[in-house]
Amino acid sequence: MLNANEFLKELYARLDAQNVSYNKGQISVADFTDNALAKMFIEQYEPFLPKDKNAKILDIGVGNGWFASLCVSLGYKHIELIDFGCSEKFSDIKDGLNEVYAVYDVETSIQSLLNQETFHNQYDFIHLSHVIEHIPKYDLIGTMDSLNGALKKQGTLFLRTPNLLGPAAFNALYCTGGHEYGFVPSNIEQFLLISNFEDIQFHNLRTPSKTVGQFVGSLLRKFYSLNAKIKYRAFEGYFPKTVEPELIVSSKKI
Repeated sequence: MLNANEFLKELYARLDAQNVSYNKGQISVADFTDNALAKMFIEQYEPFLPKDKNAKILDIGVGNGWFASLCVSLGYKHIELIDFGCSEKFSDIKDGLNEVYAVYDVETSIQSLLNQETFHNQYDFIHLSHVIEHIPKYDLIGTMDSLNGALKKQGTLFLRTPNLLGPAAFNALYCTGGHEYGFVPSNIEQFLLISNFEDIQFHNLRTPSKTVGQFVGSLLRKFYSLNAKIKYRAFEGYFPKTVEPELIVSSKKI
């Protein structure tokens, strides 16, 4: 019988083998000069990334390589990657990623990898986009502790994960067999606080609407947000910090 981490490794190995990828549409470094979506990522992320281009950046959950490509396009010189089967994934996306300093394969869990001495107090910025919902519930505290241990003092942890207070909560939780746990603003903040993170901030990275469709979508999101906040205030007695579809959270190591 597989344990939770072995299950995740096996699941995504089989999906990759059948090309049933949850990360279709590779974004390359070249895209960041002429791709509208890639340019939007730059607008969203540049304010949060370190000012020092020699800062050490760790991306956990490589996906199609979009975050590594973004960092390279912005001139960062030291980027490291972690994922299940990371070496194989990197061989498919490595064009233009000469600044990727190291690639690490997760053999058992992110926690066990980061707990190795070589990762302690190494990074200025750690990025996980849609990763923590794949981590088994009983591993979350240990994983958060290992992320804290891998950061330098006042280093930034930047997380993105589905918001179960959002409009598509059930889809967010069950859209893939690999999701192990779900987050709302209150519980993700709890995990960060008990793992010695501070300056916890929730962000909305939406860019201004540029088309009629985007404008209509923006109005619908605002209507949903207001309706959801009123509902939670009426039945739960509080306004949630965000009801956006995605939790986007930054925090600092104490």
